[in-house]
Amino acid sequence: MVNEQTKNLAEEIMACYEEAYNYYSPIVDIIINNKIENIKLIENTLDHIIYIYTEKGFDLFMKLLLYYGSFNVEATYKYVDKAKIQRDSDYNAYIKKLEKIK
Repeated sequence: MVNEQTKNLAEEIMACYEEAYNYYSPIVDIIINNKIENIKLIENTLDHIIYIYTEKGFDLFMKLLLYYGSFNVEATYKYVDKAKIQRDSDYNAYIKKLEKIK
């Protein structure tokens, strides 16, 4: 049984992830829709959204990464490696635990 304090913490963490997703989603759309190729902007955005530990967050990360790869394939390799690390079994177990607590 999960105590109330743990449940509240999990809900707060998930709310933070949702807030981050809502913040970065329009930025990603602007970058892609306007075909912005500012490497610093894209990499800074990728560096932030990789830590949105939800399925939506990962999808947003991959959306921007695929766009970035359309004009800078070499630079995307480090982000592919980061994504693999984020998607390992520990990560999946972590997300499932958080979602179960909610």
